[in-house]
Amino acid sequence: MKRAWIGVCAAAVAVAAGGCSDDGAGAEPVKPLDYVALGDSYAAGLGAGNYVDTKCYQSRDSSYPQLWAKTRTLGTITDRTCSGALIKTVRETQLDAVDADTGWVTLTVGGNDAGWTGALQQCLLGSDQTCRSTVERSTSTVEATLPDDLDGLYTAIRKRAPEAKVFVLGYPHLVGAGGTGCESLNDARRGALNDGSDSLNESIAAAVGKHEGFTFVDVREAFKGHEACTGDPWINAVRDTLPESFHPNAAGYEAYAKTLAEVTG
Repeated sequence: MKRAWIGVCAAAVAVAAGGCSDDGAGAEPVKPLDYVALGDSYAAGLGAGNYVDTKCYQSRDSSYPQLWAKTRTLGTITDRTCSGALIKTVRETQLDAVDADTGWVTLTVGGNDAGWTGALQQCLLGSDQTCRSTVERSTSTVEATLPDDLDGLYTAIRKRAPEAKVFVLGYPHLVGAGGTGCESLNDARRGALNDGSDSLNESIAAAVGKHEGFTFVDVREAFKGHEACTGDPWINAVRDTLPESFHPNAAGYEAYAKTLAEVTG
């Protein structure tokens, strides 16, 4: 009987390797992979509320890292995101959370390096010309310095986590046509801002494409028709809590998380 059982097991290997054993024991369960979230306010969840503090404005339950993590079986989850983060900030204050056990990394960063906040302020408060010229300066910064800075960051992530899958999420267009709450943003200013967003996303995507195991996640299409100044906005217009202005609301971060889930499977 013992020999017959061994023979059956050997034949079954081709169908289900390791699925048959003398004592009924299964294979060792796969250990869930650790996850580290890195990045700026768009990764932290600024705009969605329920914050851990008013320094980093990490949303406890509505940032895209938090929402995505709820849908997966993960090991240790570490959220080091912080509003205002630059590429340099991520390298100096967040990257130490990534190590050889890290299996998943998400990241959104680059907008602050481009001077995006200043460009937005000029488009809200300045003239059409100052809006356009400020966005053009931001675009020049993006094209001149961002690729090398991002390349250095991505290289550092890979060095610390050789086997991790890294997903770099971009930025949506901020403003759409119609709606209320953005009366100072005429079509010319909205066009300038969205052109700047395109330049930023394209630079990030190009840098990501040079690194194996890194994937760029483009969220612009997901937000289409739901930008600030539309009838159903997923991005806040000007808010009483000023830092939340022109950041996604809870629905926007759900769109981020859904787009990420579609890419990660």
